[in-house]
Amino acid sequence: MSTLGTRSVDAILWGGAGTVARLAVQLVTQIVLARTLGPEQYGLFAIGAIVVSFSNFFADFGIAYGLIQQKELGDCDVRFVVAWQWIVGGVVTGAIVAGSGAIAAFFGQEKARALVQVLAWVCLVNALAAPSLNLLKRALDFRHLQIAQFFGYVVGYVVVGIPLAMAGWQVWALVCAWIVQSLVVLLVAYAKVRHPLRPLWWHPQAWETLRYGLTVLGTNLVNWMIGNIDKVAVGRTFAPRETGLYTTAYNLLYNPTSALLGAVQPVLLSSAAKVENDPARIARGYEALVGGIALCVLPGFVALAAVAPTLVLALYGMAWAPMGDFIPPLALTMPVFLLWGLTTPLLWACVSVTRELRVQLPVAMLWVVCASLAATISAVCVAWTVLALFLLRFAVVFASVQGALGLSWRRLAAVCRGGIAVSIILAAALWGWDTVWTPWISAPLARLALDMGFGAMLYLVLLSLPGIVTGPARAALGTVVRRAPRPVARALTWLTR
Repeated sequence: MSTLGTRSVDAILWGGAGTVARLAVQLVTQIVLARTLGPEQYGLFAIGAIVVSFSNFFADFGIAYGLIQQKELGDCDVRFVVAWQWIVGGVVTGAIVAGSGAIAAFFGQEKARALVQVLAWVCLVNALAAPSLNLLKRALDFRHLQIAQFFGYVVGYVVVGIPLAMAGWQVWALVCAWIVQSLVVLLVAYAKVRHPLRPLWWHPQAWETLRYGLTVLGTNLVNWMIGNIDKVAVGRTFAPRETGLYTTAYNLLYNPTSALLGAVQPVLLSSAAKVENDPARIARGYEALVGGIALCVLPGFVALAAVAPTLVLALYGMAWAPMGDFIPPLALTMPVFLLWGLTTPLLWACVSVTRELRVQLPVAMLWVVCASLAATISAVCVAWTVLALFLLRFAVVFASVQGALGLSWRRLAAVCRGGIAVSIILAAALWGWDTVWTPWISAPLARLALDMGFGAMLYLVLLSLPGIVTGPARAALGTVVRRAPRPVARALTWLTR
């Protein structure tokens, strides 16, 4: 973990703490909304969300992200980014509103037209928020970044979304919640940064900034295609109810993974950029993070896959029961997605930004073909196809970076060995435990509580076995434990011995 240093570890811990708090509120809120609205309303909302998430990459087309990497940053750089965020954000918002009819026709859902028109404004708001958010990331000020995101979510979904859903607003409750959330994040983040607002249309480094932004845009569009074409295929092929089941299962698992990646990835990118001439240090830090993921993240997702039916019934109720079929493949996908997300910054910092676009474009084309073919079979088949394609995606990116950093598949397997062993044993034991208790305990929530208790105890026992926590993973855990609050550090010291 020598790559990250004290400030980087503090940033990760602040990002992690804020992420945990936000995800806890998010989980409870989404469960309440899902039980209130049902799968069909979530399916309609998913169509609008797919369009807006795609358009956001144009609204924030990459130059704001460049604020993180620039070694020297002046007011002119910030003002130039602000100007182009206004321009592109406004153009994209107008284009979505104008094309809302065609979008609704593509998905075969006329009801989605008005949703898309209103949600289009989220693109403009997010474009305007991007400079403030990226300046906070540049400063490693994850405390205020997490405050902005947490406060925005609470106001948007708890204060606005839940009351509107209970008042009968149906899918519009989710629409209003998203818009309010985006506005609050914009205001809170800007209140902390207070960057210049006066636009600057051109400056000496403009071409370089725009070139970087367009490169990042191309890469992000490929990443969006890889991350969302499955939802497009499901939304276009199946009824809103099936789309709601698929996207809700995906989001239940993706949100914590994405939040964790969002806390760690900018820190890793910033740290790697500062020591890009020392690949050995970067490789050690990367291996430590991978080992930590294998030990701390992989077992959790594998456990969720093992008890998927109980999990869905306990959290969402009988109306959402078919969602349990989507959980196993998507849960297994998330650790692979996280590994890819941690490898990408190394490709940017140590190889080139354009390399990712070149290596992933063929994968994206394959993704479109495979997801479309899988959708002709079933939505569950799409989920299993996504797992296979994410494995391929990670393999391609890792192969592109391993030479520059002296990494190898053998070393990667070595640092993941303990976590994989723990995950296999934990999954088998939990599946058997849940199967035994299902006929005897009819209440899904009580059964899930038993599963969690048994799984947690078994996990700690497995971690204490010789040879499980070794090498880079031990170094990663040791660094985190030393920086943790004293009571937590004392309780976890045994992991680093």
